[in-house]
Amino acid sequence: MTFLAPAAAALALTLPVIVALYFLRIRRPTRIVPALHLWPDQIRDRQANVPWQKLRFSWLLLLQLLVAAFLVAAAVQPALPASASLAPHNIVLLDASASMQAKDVQPSRLEDAKRQISAMIDQLGPQDRMTLIAMQSTPRIVASGSADHDSMHRALSGVAASNGPADLSAALSLAAGVVRAGEDSRAYLFSDGIVEPLHSAFANGLPFPVEYHRIGVSGENVGLTSLVVRSSAQSRAAYLRVHNFGQQARSVTVEWRSDAGLVDVRPLSLAGGQAQDLVLPVPDAAATVTARIDSKDNFALDDSVTAIARTPRAFHVLLVTPGNVFLEQALRLRTDFQVDVAAPASYRGAAAYAMTVFDRFSPPALPDAPYIVVDPPAGTPLAGGAAVGIGRVRASDAGDPLLTNVSLQDVHVAKSQDMGPSTFGRTLITSVQTPLVLVRDQPFRQVLVGFDIHDSDFPLRIGFPVLMQNLSEWMLPASVPSRSFHPDEPVTIVPENGATTVGVIRPDGSRRQLATGAIATFADTDLVGIYTVEQTVPASPGLSTRKTDRSWFAVNLFSDATSQLTPVDRLALPPARALTAGQTEHRGFLQVWPWIALLALVLVLGEWLAFHRGL
Repeated sequence: MTFLAPAAAALALTLPVIVALYFLRIRRPTRIVPALHLWPDQIRDRQANVPWQKLRFSWLLLLQLLVAAFLVAAAVQPALPASASLAPHNIVLLDASASMQAKDVQPSRLEDAKRQISAMIDQLGPQDRMTLIAMQSTPRIVASGSADHDSMHRALSGVAASNGPADLSAALSLAAGVVRAGEDSRAYLFSDGIVEPLHSAFANGLPFPVEYHRIGVSGENVGLTSLVVRSSAQSRAAYLRVHNFGQQARSVTVEWRSDAGLVDVRPLSLAGGQAQDLVLPVPDAAATVTARIDSKDNFALDDSVTAIARTPRAFHVLLVTPGNVFLEQALRLRTDFQVDVAAPASYRGAAAYAMTVFDRFSPPALPDAPYIVVDPPAGTPLAGGAAVGIGRVRASDAGDPLLTNVSLQDVHVAKSQDMGPSTFGRTLITSVQTPLVLVRDQPFRQVLVGFDIHDSDFPLRIGFPVLMQNLSEWMLPASVPSRSFHPDEPVTIVPENGATTVGVIRPDGSRRQLATGAIATFADTDLVGIYTVEQTVPASPGLSTRKTDRSWFAVNLFSDATSQLTPVDRLALPPARALTAGQTEHRGFLQVWPWIALLALVLVLGEWLAFHRGL
């Protein structure tokens, strides 16, 4: 047993004080009576109050001494070793991902984990510390190295489950970063085991052992795992997948709605483990569609899904060239591109276009927008040095995403401007003599090609249209992608040309403003549902009147691994490094003083009863 407040033992001085006060009680006045045997009680009271005489037995004195002794015992806070093994620094990894919303344990898996962690907090000794990490798609430290029980309980109660996955690797790396060298520490993982695969090797092990506490008991669940809208020349249809992840047969009702109202209701019966695909009609005027099931199971996050039914907005692209069929055909491969072709003499500006391609031409003022300049004429700002013969063509970085599926092995270039002195940006494709293709991200995503593509066999290779596709998707991703995203997945939004405001309205009605001067990345996608992007743009090119342009994207769970819900019994975790000599097993404490204080209260009640009974 350990005493957490040993200094309080000084209160034991109250015991002799009580005895002394018992001796020194005020004595009664002396009276002469005919016979002493008529007054036995008064005689005993007189004898007990004679100072410093032999102590006589008294129930009241005994009870008062016991009460004082128990109160002193409670004040020193005795504690017993706890059944759980704790360390001086305890790191708790709390899974706060989507699957922890499951209600197979009441009230939820997350709340069950919180209850167990709360008990651990109560076991912390005066020298123990605890760090609490919420494990989500991006783990975060909720409480760092705290020994205050109250603050730890408050931090724990503030953790809420997200709709995204649990990144175990990032959480373990974060936990390893808060441990000092040689510190005695231990990690506790409270999770259902539904986490992203470990992507870090942890070859040297972790600076602490990890103890896995499984949360959850059942994997029974019916969920919607896919919803895609396809359009043809005749009609549009949606393809929905319903999956019974449990072992028991289930019957559900699928409710199919568009933004205009209810479209269809279909009953569905699924055997254990069965998945079924449904083809559902999409109204012509629908912008969004939603499917719901009334599964009434333990996991509601995958019971409703949404999709965008409206076709993506088209980009207006201008190609300024004296004639280049290769470039024109490569640009038209993008189904969302509307390509206009103009001769250099007829060029009047590119304000109405999202992207411009200048082939063997450079205007006096380049647009403040994405552009590609191919073989700029001599004397223009982007022109290079004198032409040089080119040898072997190669990638500056073979792993560059812009060169995905682009082969340069059979590409030959006769000549190119000397782009060595250029400060345009980083080199994408190069040769021994000079860089050939340069790209930059700021102020916009732009490309500079130092040679005339007619002076090469590149357009005759499959890599040329692939490269143009990669570059165009990098420079102009869809303004607002109409596909479905996962929770916490970033969305790239390209402001409309001339947009003065860009805002995103989340499913809960909250609004986020974005910058209008460049491509923006919107990462606040933790909620599932429909996100509306509103942009204030010119009503028509060249006019001062404005209009509000709306587009949408959807966020859905769409994760079979999460919807399966079955807790993992054994989770593969990185090993711990060998403990140093200074690292020993440490046990926490279970405080028993509240029970001692309660017993003291019972004795006080007993003393009161004894007094009134005249004992």
